[in-house]
Amino acid sequence: MANILIVDDEFDILDYLADKVRQTGHRVETAVDGVDALLKVIQDPDLEVVVMDIRMPRLDGMDALRILKEMNPEMPVIMFTGQAGRGDMALSVQLGAYTCMAKPISSEKLLETIKTVLSTKI
Repeated sequence: MANILIVDDEFDILDYLADKVRQTGHRVETAVDGVDALLKVIQDPDLEVVVMDIRMPRLDGMDALRILKEMNPEMPVIMFTGQAGRGDMALSVQLGAYTCMAKPISSEKLLETIKTVLSTKI
């Protein structure tokens, strides 16, 4: 199974998504902001997919996405946000995200998207 990094500053959402992804057999790492996420990506070259919130403290998801895509343009990133009307969803895809989902996230939709991302990776 795949190695997935899930990033969100809301611990209840982070724990919920991590548990759902783990239940499908994937290995899951977690991070609470963009800085933590970038450090985990650097430290763990086996990470295959990043699932990341946009609005977070220290370094938000959009800035982390920009940096991550500079470091590793091939890394699939699935973004999500509770601020769906702000234009962030489209911008994140323009910056290289595979897709951006609105909160509340359906675990079934997330798992299906992860499965699709993994099946299309070279």
